[in-house]
Amino acid sequence: MKIGIVGLGVVGLATGVVLAEQGHKIIGVDIDQNKVKGLECKRSPIYEPGLQEMLERYFHNFTFTTDYGLLFNTDLVFITVSTPTIDGKIYLGYVFDVAKRLRDILKRNDTIVVIKSTVVPGTARKVKEIVKNDVVSNPEFLREGSAILDTKNPDRIMIGSENKEAGDLVENLWKFTNAPVIRTTWEEAEMIKYAANSFLAVKISFINEIANVCEKLKDCDVTVIAKAIGMDERISPYFLNAGIGWGGSCLPKDTQAIVSFARDLGEELKIVEAAIRVNNERIKRVVSMLKGFIKEGNVCVLGVAFKPNTDDTRESVALKLIKTLKSEGYKVVAYDPKAITNEARMVGLDECIRIADVVIIATEWDEFKGLEEKLRGKYVIDGRRILDPSKMEKEKFKAVGLGE
Repeated sequence: MKIGIVGLGVVGLATGVVLAEQGHKIIGVDIDQNKVKGLECKRSPIYEPGLQEMLERYFHNFTFTTDYGLLFNTDLVFITVSTPTIDGKIYLGYVFDVAKRLRDILKRNDTIVVIKSTVVPGTARKVKEIVKNDVVSNPEFLREGSAILDTKNPDRIMIGSENKEAGDLVENLWKFTNAPVIRTTWEEAEMIKYAANSFLAVKISFINEIANVCEKLKDCDVTVIAKAIGMDERISPYFLNAGIGWGGSCLPKDTQAIVSFARDLGEELKIVEAAIRVNNERIKRVVSMLKGFIKEGNVCVLGVAFKPNTDDTRESVALKLIKTLKSEGYKVVAYDPKAITNEARMVGLDECIRIADVVIIATEWDEFKGLEEKLRGKYVIDGRRILDPSKMEKEKFKAVGLGE
């Protein structure tokens, strides 16, 4: 098929390269001219494992442009633009802007508009009112750092549609994944996305609260607790990793958006609100650990990306930590294998450790595992629980969820 993708971020590009691999012709549209020029030269604007290689391999199936007019004869157009949270509420302006442009281009031909952007319930219905063409809600559940793998091997495919034939076409598009398909209404598909992300946020905040208690106990380690409760099939081990909190382009904005959306309907999502509060308190606990070691001096923060295997720093807890440390008077240097920031002086791994009085692990990159010997003689705070406590100097080591 001839498929348009509007919005060339992680979701748009992961969707594009995977569908290009299947032999479809992809027209990628973005308003960012520099991004488009880079893609025309086979340069990915973001780091995502496997993305650059797939872009080069299937480049013959791509057209990159800022011209919406090239979408006229497409079979499907995916909307994959961002939906940020502004003042605690979701901003859908980018989605509706795309819908208005598509209305002028498509003029009620047979092109199906597919919404992959994360949107609150009722959005697909409004997009349908704008474009007049058939609309399908097909939310993504990919994780940055494994976006291509998740696009190829999803846990499930959500198809929210009012028109059965339109839903059938999108379902057939993803048939190669062999994933179970759930057919729903527009509103159900949109709500499922928010419910899933909110539940994951709740799981992380829950284990972080358990970690707080473990830190006050003798010989108690939250990683042991998490492993044991995760063996219960009703709980599962996923998203039970205690740390300094969740960040990124999804969980922070999506939890805020659904809380605000529910409040406008006259409902309170008290559990989700509590998860947000717990997450916002994580940095204070790390700073408290640091002050137990030194009141001033040099701090090395390892990791500035919000998670490993990405260069994305949106809502990065590591960056929030750096800003807090600077406001407390500490001098901060940082290192990350892929991401960069202007919030701290970026140096190499060895130099970062050498300069520091205290080293804080803020992102769980594989490169930081096994650093125990290099960290000898330094105060260390393991904010992501990737070091072996038995190999650390007890009087100079603290970790999230590790008791006295």
